[in-house]
Amino acid sequence: MPEYIKWDAPGVEVFQPGEVEKIKEVSDQFNRFQMMNFNEHHHCLRGTHLKTQGCVMGKLKVKDNLPPHLAQGMFAKSGEYDTILRYSSLTPKLVPDNVPAPRGIRMKVFGVEGEKIWGEDKKTQDFTFNNYPVLELRDPKTTNEIADSLERNWNQLDKFGEEMGKRKDAELACMGGGLPKQYMVAMPEYSQSAYRFGDYVAKFGVFPLSAEQKALAKETIPDDAPINILSQHNCEFHLSHRVTYTFCAQLLQNLDEQPVEDIGIEWDPKKYPFEEIATLEFEPQDSWLPEFRVWWDDRITVNGWHGLKTHQPLGGTNRMRRVVYAESRKLRLRVNGWRDYVEPEGIKDVPAPVVVPLLVG
Repeated sequence: MPEYIKWDAPGVEVFQPGEVEKIKEVSDQFNRFQMMNFNEHHHCLRGTHLKTQGCVMGKLKVKDNLPPHLAQGMFAKSGEYDTILRYSSLTPKLVPDNVPAPRGIRMKVFGVEGEKIWGEDKKTQDFTFNNYPVLELRDPKTTNEIADSLERNWNQLDKFGEEMGKRKDAELACMGGGLPKQYMVAMPEYSQSAYRFGDYVAKFGVFPLSAEQKALAKETIPDDAPINILSQHNCEFHLSHRVTYTFCAQLLQNLDEQPVEDIGIEWDPKKYPFEEIATLEFEPQDSWLPEFRVWWDDRITVNGWHGLKTHQPLGGTNRMRRVVYAESRKLRLRVNGWRDYVEPEGIKDVPAPVVVPLLVG
């Protein structure tokens, strides 16, 4: 039987000397990225995942009769939760959809009971994912170095790429620019970093489930595709298909092979498999409604720290995100003229039609 490591066991989290100061430097860097984007686009965007490629409403359905090691946190009991999901691109600078780049999804789950990390009264749980299992921003120190290079080469991305190619961890640092050019409904998505999973520790994965989505994984977006091909395709596919994903957990068993503090090291999925704990289901709908998209862009926030204590983010990159995401949100709201962000309580707060069409046949 596998032995799963408890979330508060020695060695799971190891705070680094000077970490607080380094995180402050990174937060300031990403705020400067936001203002450089503002100077180009006259609108303040997020510090990361700033380009929306679609927003949808659906259900997260927790599986029945999960074994004890998987029946943890909000997954301890079977049930259905209303969910909203945003497709987006990670890069701090806007890039066309037809080039290789990191892409991801953000989720907000409604009606989740339990004690919250920040003590809010809204029963929501946030999750964030990217389309590769590791991240070059593997810790605050590395993030600071990479962000410094990007800031210096903001208008010369080829030079930024050259500098990344000279790093000792060049393969990881350049990975995002070599990802397959897939359609987003066919992409695998990974939390990359670890989270408390009730008594244990896990990374999460979201993987395409329907046959139509899996078939798309073999297709490559052409070089001459429109620069907004991802948002176009998401809209067309979601309008004509029921889109489904499997939601999985990969549990921590060996800190030597599955470090929490370095998210540049992949947890081998063959040795430590992803196990299904829920499904995501989206009936046919328009993923490009202006009201929904602009509301998500300007008014709400998704942050892994916004959720249950039993799903607390772990590791240095997540401790960094706690600060960087909060400061990014504050700047975005202030520059765009909003006093505060909106934390929706449920689907009824989403500025989009609640009833979506069902496929016939």
